[in-house]
Amino acid sequence: MNPGTELGRYTVESRIEQIPGGERWAARDTTLDRDVTLVVMPAEDDTTLAALDAARRAAGVEAAQLVRILDVGGEGDLAWIAEDALTGSRTYAAAIGEEGLPAEEVRRITGEIATGVEAARARGLHHLALTPEIVELTSDGRVKVRGLATAAALAGIETEGAEADRDDAIGIVALAYAGLTGTWPLEARTTLPAAPRTDGVPSPPSHLAVAVPGDLDTICRETLGDGTGPDSAGDYAAQIAPWSRIPLAGAVRTSPTAAEEPTAADGASSDDTVTLPTTATGAAGAAGAGAVAAGAGVAASADWGSDADAGLDADQVTRPIRLDESRHTVEITPGGQGSASTTSRTNDDATGRRAHGARHGDATDAPQGRTAAGAAAAAAAAAAGAAAGAAATGGKVIGDRLGRVARTAGDRSKEAVHDARARREAIRADQRTRTSLGAAPVSAEIEPPAPLLPAEAGAPPSRSQSNLVLMLMAGFVALACLIGGIGTSRIGSGTDLGRILGADGTTSAPTTEPTSGGSGDTSGGGDGGSEPLGIINAVGFDPPPGDGAEHNAEVPRIYDGDPTTAWTTEGYESETFGGVKQGVGITVDLGQAQKINSVTLELPTTAQATVYAGDAATNSGTQIGQTQGRQGEVVLQPSSDVNAQYVTVWFTSLAPGDDGRYRAALGEIVVR
Repeated sequence: MNPGTELGRYTVESRIEQIPGGERWAARDTTLDRDVTLVVMPAEDDTTLAALDAARRAAGVEAAQLVRILDVGGEGDLAWIAEDALTGSRTYAAAIGEEGLPAEEVRRITGEIATGVEAARARGLHHLALTPEIVELTSDGRVKVRGLATAAALAGIETEGAEADRDDAIGIVALAYAGLTGTWPLEARTTLPAAPRTDGVPSPPSHLAVAVPGDLDTICRETLGDGTGPDSAGDYAAQIAPWSRIPLAGAVRTSPTAAEEPTAADGASSDDTVTLPTTATGAAGAAGAGAVAAGAGVAASADWGSDADAGLDADQVTRPIRLDESRHTVEITPGGQGSASTTSRTNDDATGRRAHGARHGDATDAPQGRTAAGAAAAAAAAAAGAAAGAAATGGKVIGDRLGRVARTAGDRSKEAVHDARARREAIRADQRTRTSLGAAPVSAEIEPPAPLLPAEAGAPPSRSQSNLVLMLMAGFVALACLIGGIGTSRIGSGTDLGRILGADGTTSAPTTEPTSGGSGDTSGGGDGGSEPLGIINAVGFDPPPGDGAEHNAEVPRIYDGDPTTAWTTEGYESETFGGVKQGVGITVDLGQAQKINSVTLELPTTAQATVYAGDAATNSGTQIGQTQGRQGEVVLQPSSDVNAQYVTVWFTSLAPGDDGRYRAALGEIVVR
């Protein structure tokens, strides 16, 4: 097939890529005059019928995170599936690149993926072929997943039921791992490099990258290392929620840290220390120190997937142990061999983290590390045996106490992991439980009074008791009527009924500038008594024909509490954006829908701007207010109740700058 080939009402233009079972082409729908993407397959292939059937069922799934399937058809020896064309998008793999993504951006992207896949699971469909190349990120940051059910059908994957739920959950966790580390932990081939492995399982993200949140690291450990973790896409989404719906700006990227080779002569990493302060001298002291180091190395070393490593950190298991009245101490750090000395060593946390990554990051270095560790342990054991006669009693005490410490640390870690898993299972069981009125238990009969109460406690009330109850009820009714009467008499006391009813008299002209939304625009007053609402994120808003971003690196300045720092637009040729667009703006995220009483803007330059509120970034819809040529502090108040999560400041004019170009600026925004 060549560019220009006609397939039904579609004209193919260029081939995008070759996929298992077919090819993806950019095409034009000549009937509806729109761009589409065609998945073209040989009509006679065994997988084609399954893919077409899967596409017909997937077309009925309504989820914003899934690429829509528009048409399914065939002509001659070719069949096709028509999908939405995502112009200007890039793949998740391209976004990851070599540096990884910010951890909270990984949370947002994988959370959106899980939401879309869970919506499909509710309709009986699974993806089963999730890779970084099959996830698309649009120019405005939306997440789109291609190939629901069809990619698996073309690849010949036929998994169903709970196993398919689990496979999709593992695929989403693998996408989170890839975003954090820039590597791919599963066997499926992608453009990302393979993740380093330790004892056959991928090394945890926290050993390869910085700023990895604990919940994402734990989910990757359990799913890819222990074989546990979330059972479905919805389970994963529930465990990592909440996340922001707009892309993050200015966050720290989780660029992987380079692994370092051990530098000690005995193969021990710099953070694996066993320190034995002692006053003993000669062969006996050296032998005792070597035995302690060997014992600590064996007791503390563990695979990252084990309960001990998962449940405890260095602060929990590293502590001095009192040996005798001479104040001799032993400090144990998990992870490998140590060395004996008369003073404790304190390692830099970052150096320890890199050394830990070196131990787990490269599978090819593991045998050498184990050989070195074994040789050092054997040498220490030989030295201990040579001096056993001189240090038998002291060595036994040290060995017994070190053994007890290692066993205690292991028991605590197992208990911590067991408790964490029990809590997760309880949460999942509670989510699966569905109760109804019909299932509520019904008591067959009323139990008799408690046996220690007098016999008359179960008898009907006397006349005096009944009269007392009636008097109390009458008193409550009278009190309620009194309170209601007082409240009724005060209705309208806080309003100017004359102005409302149009009474004669003069009224002062409003000092605020009228707006199209009927709200006030002042330069210093407003709803200053209300508590400001929290802003969790902000992003530049530049819809088409713009590029989707507008100095996003500067957006944290508008809610940093410092009016002297400002966000500015890009430079344009004229006050009206050089005729290339209608305006630009900036959107803040309040985290959830909240009632908005006012919006205060700190404008360093004169500007014309309109403030909108809604469920997404927008330059239309519910209007908070408008400012015309104001500078300094401007307070905008809506004319009616507004509840929204996102507030967008939309600039429609620019002010000249010192360099001859035109810009708009915003120093601070406060939403109350």
